[in-house]
Amino acid sequence: MNDIRGVSDELFSDLLRKENKFIVLEFWSPGCSVCKEVEPELVKAKKDLGPDTMFMRVNTDHNNKLATKYQVTGTPTFLFFCKGQKVGGIIGYVNATVLRNTVNDLIRHSISCPPGKRPSYEMDGYG
Repeated sequence: MNDIRGVSDELFSDLLRKENKFIVLEFWSPGCSVCKEVEPELVKAKKDLGPDTMFMRVNTDHNNKLATKYQVTGTPTFLFFCKGQKVGGIIGYVNATVLRNTVNDLIRHSISCPPGKRPSYEMDGYG
């Protein structure tokens, strides 16, 4: 999916320990119709958020260890990580604006995230 990296359980755990970027992790499955609908929104959000945010995907049909660890019960589920710490999550369909604003809010308000990473513009809301 348009350079959004697929990761295994082991690779994600390794990246989480080493990576300093904000991470958006999507849990998806091939049979999930909502997962297919959200793909273009993820691509747009990735473009909007730029290189400071890393987007990754976990196929729950092939890599269920992470889904179990984070108690994922349905797809799509989006989890957000900053400096190795889970700082939030969303279950279900999400558009690019909501995703972008959620990431920016989590960066601004999470104690795990470095302050002053992005300017704050709250002009377009969540819809």
